Amino acid sequence: MARTLVGLVFASGLVALAVVSGACSSTPERTPFVDEPTPVPTAPPTSTPPKPTPQPTPGETENDGGAEADAPDTCKRTAPSNKCGLVPQCGCATGETCDVDDGAGNVSCVTAGKAAMGTPCTTTAGCAAGLTCVFGTCHAYCDKPGAACTQPKTGACLQVKGQGGTAIPNYAVCLVACDLRDAASCGGTTAAGTGICMLDGQGGTDCANVAGTPKALNQACAPEDDCAGGLVCVVTGSATTGSCKKWCRVGTNDCGGTTTCNSFQTKVMVGTTEYAACP
Repeated sequence: MARTLVGLVFASGLVALAVVSGACSSTPERTPFVDEPTPVPTAPPTSTPPKPTPQPTPGETENDGGAEADAPDTCKRTAPSNKCGLVPQCGCATGETCDVDDGAGNVSCVTAGKAAMGTPCTTTAGCAAGLTCVFGTCHAYCDKPGAACTQPKTGACLQVKGQGGTAIPNYAVCLVACDLRDAASCGGTTAAGTGICMLDGQGGTDCANVAGTPKALNQACAPEDDCAGGLVCVVTGSATTGSCKKWCRVGTNDCGGTTTCNSFQTKVMVGTTEYAACP
């Protein structure tokens, strides 16, 4: 199942931010088988006593003539298909990912690629092993929607839903804790698209793959437009359009020199850090 942004939306919604009258608003969308040993033919009885069977010397392994037992399968496989396990990833060969196949939550192993978490993708085959392609970027699987993920550089565990808003069984992913100010935080522009760090609407961030060419620094923009990575569309007063400005952290010198990063009228918080835009 190719998982692009089309047909899948956030439970909470990704946010493309626009600031109106200095306030910040946003737009959503987003049992192993073992052969029995072959019987050994028994020689007919003779009058000659049988020779003693040599005993193994210390350090040798006694061979009983049967097949060596397989190692136990400890993989926690994911129902209903039980072909492999999602969390933790198991049951697949090296270089493969256990991935959700369909809206029923069936899973199977797929060949993995190289793209890192948060980087643009078109299918799971483009993402590194263990990652799935959803919302147009590579994400790690999780199994406790609403809880915090424990993997580095991740946020909350999000339940993925289909077009009708119905939760897809087994399909939950970790949001990417990307940096709003960093144009490369979500992989930038690749052959698979452009990855941009956005607010998730719940006090965190995530990577999304945006369509077309994002607006550049100081380029005119409307609230529904996507500015390039590291930028946000700021609309002042009653205007219907604004311009793309750099994200900054309030109280820092992110804007350079003596330029101040002032708060929006409605504060924008990511965790305990307040963000705004450079003038």
